[in-house]
Amino acid sequence: MSNNSVSNNENSKLLERFYNHDWSSTSLGPIDSWEPQIKSILNLCFKSGFPTHIHMGQDWITIYNEAAIPTLKSRHPHAFMKPATEIWYDMPELIAMLDRVRESGKGIYGHELYMESSRDGYKEEMYLDYSHNPIYKLDGAVWGVIGIMTESTQKVLNERRLKTLNKLSYQTADAESLKSACQIIMKALQNNQDIPYALIYLIENNKDPNTGFDSPVARLVATTFDEVCKEESIHEKLKRRIPDYFPETHEMIDLTKISYHDHDTYMEKYATSTYLFLRCDCWPINLVMKEENPIQVLLKDNSQAILLPIKLTFCNERNLSAVLICGINLLRKLDDKYMEFYKVRNYKIIKYLMYH
Repeated sequence: MSNNSVSNNENSKLLERFYNHDWSSTSLGPIDSWEPQIKSILNLCFKSGFPTHIHMGQDWITIYNEAAIPTLKSRHPHAFMKPATEIWYDMPELIAMLDRVRESGKGIYGHELYMESSRDGYKEEMYLDYSHNPIYKLDGAVWGVIGIMTESTQKVLNERRLKTLNKLSYQTADAESLKSACQIIMKALQNNQDIPYALIYLIENNKDPNTGFDSPVARLVATTFDEVCKEESIHEKLKRRIPDYFPETHEMIDLTKISYHDHDTYMEKYATSTYLFLRCDCWPINLVMKEENPIQVLLKDNSQAILLPIKLTFCNERNLSAVLICGINLLRKLDDKYMEFYKVRNYKIIKYLMYH
């Protein structure tokens, strides 16, 4: 089926519901009593290719066209012909805009307006470009509001994430060691909306004094929680406050002493993601190294994090392994675009570490 067929089918369903509705039971009265210019605007709404809403009467009964459905997400089809206060119950800013247009009789517009809404089973950030304009009756009274709203969320996210990648790309601070390079990276990731926090573990081989054999350990070298504090007569000290909703977060982890059962039994589908998540008592560092793939985890407070492997081979054949742990924005779904951002950002970090 073509896209046009799908679109026409959606519009046909909306029109059928609109004309079959008993408007005489509402404050608007039967359609036959509506003024001609109002009917023309309604017809324009259904035929428009732009996402268009019309909010009618004192209680803002709302209709919209097929192009507006993606913005509504799971609130469609229930939202059609419902009061705006019921549809956007968690967005009082939007209702205030409609009231403002009715009271002033003037249109308003905005660009990349930030709002939070639970349109898809979880609270998410969204950004809207909008224009709301009054619909007048012949006597000059405001009958309703016509709104054109396009979601600019993905555009804002793309620009924000590109800014993060550029910040890592142009990281020119000299690092005296691998540890200081990791600290520079963590500092660059502080106060980041898409990466609420980050930690990096370096994988090293320590010689066991009892056996004489090398055993792999993971050493926490840097986090975005690190603060450098200066005290009298003391050199700079590192203060690190790890949140209590984290799994066990040790400074040093002996990877030979951590065992996992079949991790598939720990995986569960999380409502806000297309990916599976792992519940665990401590960060699954060795699992990430074994699988050489990202692992997503659920934390104690049901927030989410992702662990990404870092593997480097230097020209002197020296190898470096590390695991980068990153928080996932509570107001964003971990979709394919978000995952791609993590992977590209991981590549930028690998590229930076190669020269240190």
